[in-house]
Amino acid sequence: MKFSKLRVILMLVMALTLCAFSFAQAGTTLEKVKAAGEITVGNSPDYPPFEAIGDGGERVGFDVDLLDAIAAKMGIKVKWVTMDFAAIVTATQSGQVDMGMSGFSISPERAEQVSFSAPYFASGQVIVVRSDSEIKSAADLKGRKIAVQLGTTGEQEADKIEGAEVVKPDSYNIAFMMLNTKAADAVIADISVADEFVKRGMFKRAGEPLSFEEFAMITRKGNGDLLTALNKALAEVKADGTYAAIVKKWNL
Repeated sequence: MKFSKLRVILMLVMALTLCAFSFAQAGTTLEKVKAAGEITVGNSPDYPPFEAIGDGGERVGFDVDLLDAIAAKMGIKVKWVTMDFAAIVTATQSGQVDMGMSGFSISPERAEQVSFSAPYFASGQVIVVRSDSEIKSAADLKGRKIAVQLGTTGEQEADKIEGAEVVKPDSYNIAFMMLNTKAADAVIADISVADEFVKRGMFKRAGEPLSFEEFAMITRKGNGDLLTALNKALAEVKADGTYAAIVKKWNL
């Protein structure tokens, strides 16, 4: 009996030692990324012009082009991982992905969960309605139904509007489909996303922007070396004119 207990204890000690050794060997996220030659990125491709699925099934958008340029500066490639927007923060925290890039606005709530890179784009939230709508501002949304993508800062702005019913589908494609079919009276979305849908001719913006926001990449807390590398590469992409070319390409 004593021998069995001793053997169990020794096995546990060995297991813990091996775990500690493996953890030490794994290195930081940046070191693992460099060793693998690629970085895994959580993304929800339903947020044009930042991320969407093109006609040929490929991932396209401002975020896609920008991160490809940043990764090239770092000497690595990007492995995009498709997931619901609301799941990206959790996936980043757990290490399922190395980082997230999907039109994330910097906010105090998110800053408690993940670390942000330097901002790479400035925008805000606006109201979008059908072209024939009489809604002109947030004040007109009392008693109306607003559609927003779950987990976005658009959701936060919609929740501030008194007397409105807020529905929260998993994507803005569904939100705008609801608006088009009159299942919702308005959508609150990022300016660039709103303008992308407005260009299709069925919708218009109503009133002034509800907020000012900055977009950033996100990663798990404690990944300071990865953030430093991302920020350095972002600065280089801006300095050499690549950033301006991508902005022009996507009409931002």
